[in-house]
Amino acid sequence: MRESICFIFLFVQVCTGNAQRIIDPEDNVNWQLVWLDEFNYSNREELLLEWEAQNASSNHILCSRWEDNIEVADGKVRLVNKKEKRGGQEWTSGSMWTRRNFKYGYFECKYKYANATGTNNSFWLMTRPADSEPREGKRFEIDVNEGHCFDEVNTNIHDWSDSYIDSEGNSKHPTSHKSYTCPHVDFSQEFHLFGLEWTEKEIIFYLDRKEIRRVKNDFCFSPAPVMLSLAIINWAGEVTNEIDQTFMEIDYVKIYKNKN
Repeated sequence: MRESICFIFLFVQVCTGNAQRIIDPEDNVNWQLVWLDEFNYSNREELLLEWEAQNASSNHILCSRWEDNIEVADGKVRLVNKKEKRGGQEWTSGSMWTRRNFKYGYFECKYKYANATGTNNSFWLMTRPADSEPREGKRFEIDVNEGHCFDEVNTNIHDWSDSYIDSEGNSKHPTSHKSYTCPHVDFSQEFHLFGLEWTEKEIIFYLDRKEIRRVKNDFCFSPAPVMLSLAIINWAGEVTNEIDQTFMEIDYVKIYKNKN
């Protein structure tokens, strides 16, 4: 266990260039596990009692996304990329989100990326419906991680309430983004832990339970579902037929509340 913790510390320090604190909700009396999904379902139909899935095209990416692209087996979920024409697009993939909304706590997902360039492997939260203003704060999106490249972690906070049209006619919105490259790491070959500590005052991002980023919470004050999604995109390397049948694989999602 000591060697494992030391490895995680060293690994994340290489990615971020910083030595930051470790979070361990399982060994801290202040944290209480309030929601857990280890995906021990017999079939997709059971999964969809707890999760909703997209069944539509996606104009902002290169694939439509359908519940048929969600597979359940051996205590894991796979979001599968397929080379097939559906919904007016050349590719299909999968996206799902919890039927429950959550507000504040520590959110953790153990997953690995699809083994192909041109994909976006995401664990995130976003207020829904996307076009409706929440009662508290603003419409927001917190990307705990958007995995574009095999050795990269991307964290984002989007303010969707303050969208605007720039001088060239493009739709824009305020975004806070930070990326981390992890040398000698391939997130498609092994599972890693991606975490978010979300409080009324702060938003803290973790990789393998090691802090990598901390920002002030200015507007993320409303409940939101947890979202897991895979997409095919044109800003994450070459899009080739090698993407076909690759998948983002999820082992679990855990949510803790701070008793304090």
